Amino acid sequence: MKTILGFFCFSFSIIFCQSANFSYEEIAEQNIRGHAEKVATSSSLWLSGHINILRLNKYKLYLKYGQSLFLKEINGLNWVLPSFQFGLKPTDNLMVSGKFFGVHLDEESPQIIGAGLHYISGEDQDWVVSFQKSALNGINDFRVVSTLFHIDKRLQKSFYDIFLGFGINYYISNSYFSSIELPKKIEGDLNCISIAIIIPYKTFNVSASSQISSKNQLFQLALVKGF
Repeated sequence: MKTILGFFCFSFSIIFCQSANFSYEEIAEQNIRGHAEKVATSSSLWLSGHINILRLNKYKLYLKYGQSLFLKEINGLNWVLPSFQFGLKPTDNLMVSGKFFGVHLDEESPQIIGAGLHYISGEDQDWVVSFQKSALNGINDFRVVSTLFHIDKRLQKSFYDIFLGFGINYYISNSYFSSIELPKKIEGDLNCISIAIIIPYKTFNVSASSQISSKNQLFQLALVKGF
């Protein structure tokens, strides 16, 4: 009971520990399109996070709570944003995931919704092929929809696992902001490589991961709890 209570206290604290500004209001007219593209690719990278689980974990339900840091500044800020996901494993080779949460910022309260399928294969269940679709809603100036195809290879070590992956992220950003320099729709592809280290600790998995693209780099610390 104490472990579960501590887990939810940790996740609750993440809600109020973030730094980001999605607004276009303070951006000069001549820079608005470049800024919108940077925000769209960074948002898509944030939405592309997924759950990595160890081979020996036989739980049917997983909850993941984490904190993500963008290494490149966006509008003068290194964005820090939470990540909440769950996964259901109806079989040993298939996991269905979802993300439904909101973030409280000074001016806005974005909501994230998404779902995915993850197929686990290989003789030692060391390959994972994932498909996810997620949306960032509740922003005044735009909405982003992200579709991710991702493949992971697990390397099992003595007391931890390493996941190496590659993903292709297709995103569409629909703008609500009035500007002659800004199209109503921005879309593109974002390729990224990923690395994650998962360490079991008592009833948790502690995860440190990074997603790297040509546009930005994201680093995340997270806890995964199985039930």
